Amino acid sequence: MNLARWAAPLGLSLGLMLAAGAAWGHHSAAAEYWGEVKTWTGTITRFSWINPHSWVYFDITDTGGKVAHWECEGSAPGGLMRSGWTRETLRPGLRVTIEGYPAKDRPQGCKVKAIILPGGKRMTMGSDEPGGR
Repeated sequence: MNLARWAAPLGLSLGLMLAAGAAWGHHSAAAEYWGEVKTWTGTITRFSWINPHSWVYFDITDTGGKVAHWECEGSAPGGLMRSGWTRETLRPGLRVTIEGYPAKDRPQGCKVKAIILPGGKRMTMGSDEPGGR
């Protein structure tokens, strides 16, 4: 068997598989989130300052006392820093209003557009374009 004959097709196939895996890893906001902005008010439980996207965790308590735990995707830390955010902007126990795009497949998930802090300061997270892209 002549290995040189198979080297180029195998190398090309391997390269295409690796490129497809990298492309699959980055997702479209429009594919995961609805385009209409919603608003929720809740209490921050955790703020994960991680790449490639930060995560905002908060609880919403309804009038009957039932607690819903939310997990919402934010922007990358680099972009957040350019917008004035720090790791300490959202601390557990802070009551905030979240503006975002509801997740299509997670009933208690969203893509954060902005967070309104106590006192009314609005901190944007990512683009103001429809769909949160």
